[in-house]
Amino acid sequence: MTRTLTADQPTAVAGRYTASILRLHERLHYPGLLEAVRGEPLHHHDHGDGLVTLAVRDSQLPLRYLRGILGFRLAQYLRLGWICPSLVQRAALFHEPFRPAHGVEDVHIVTLSAESGRILGYVGLSGSYDPEPLPLDAPGRPRLATELAHRIDLLGPYAAPELHTHHAFEVKRFLRDQSMPPGALASLVPWHIVLGFGRSLLALGGPQRRMLAVGDAKEEVAIRHLTLMGLDLTVVDGTSPSLPRSELMWPIYEQDTIAKPFVGRLPEGFRADMDTIETYLTEARGTRNAHALVEQLARRRKEATQP
Repeated sequence: MTRTLTADQPTAVAGRYTASILRLHERLHYPGLLEAVRGEPLHHHDHGDGLVTLAVRDSQLPLRYLRGILGFRLAQYLRLGWICPSLVQRAALFHEPFRPAHGVEDVHIVTLSAESGRILGYVGLSGSYDPEPLPLDAPGRPRLATELAHRIDLLGPYAAPELHTHHAFEVKRFLRDQSMPPGALASLVPWHIVLGFGRSLLALGGPQRRMLAVGDAKEEVAIRHLTLMGLDLTVVDGTSPSLPRSELMWPIYEQDTIAKPFVGRLPEGFRADMDTIETYLTEARGTRNAHALVEQLARRRKEATQP
């Protein structure tokens, strides 16, 4: 007989389980990750600032490292209160569940401490679960997680002969390690993640930039950063997202500030923006303030919107 998990207020048992998961993942380091990657990563940045960033597909990672990355995701969301601890405890999870084997592989952008191999930052790109590519406006097309939560069709308006569901990737878990103390290294982690994210989008989109980045985020936080980095974003207002209490992620939509769904496309000048960010990281190495970089990128966004 199948038992359906339901959520209630976190119990003392769930609290103790959460604390043990956080302790576990705080102790885990992955100094051998780079050497364990199968084949060439989609992105690799290591220029002596104390951080190393990789972008790799699921199949490029040995299972133990994939479990570690999914465990970092789980621990950070538990720390932020964006995942249900009672459901985590009842399912005895120590990492987020694996995705289905069919469809398009996920891409993981991971920033590590060069010294210890500890995971310090992360963002994921979740590929389509469709075994075969479908038109974006196909009747009965399985909806993406963001579409289900917001009860909206995000892909249909972009239907075109050259685009299909295997070109769409959901942006997942834009994270910096919540236990990382403030400082120069901590301030560089988001830029490492942004660069790896952007380079991955370019690799997935190919020469014609055929890809859509889909997700939801808070307007004054991640959406602002995605716009600054150069993505051509369309943000949808007026949705009321929610998830059933049987879903692990239901708490993320119980906040005062609600995430808004978006679709991002790669404009012609996107590669130049990534080159600018990479130049900053290569030259700064944690010693130069990012204000000038932000101003340069903001100026480009303003120029791009002028007639």
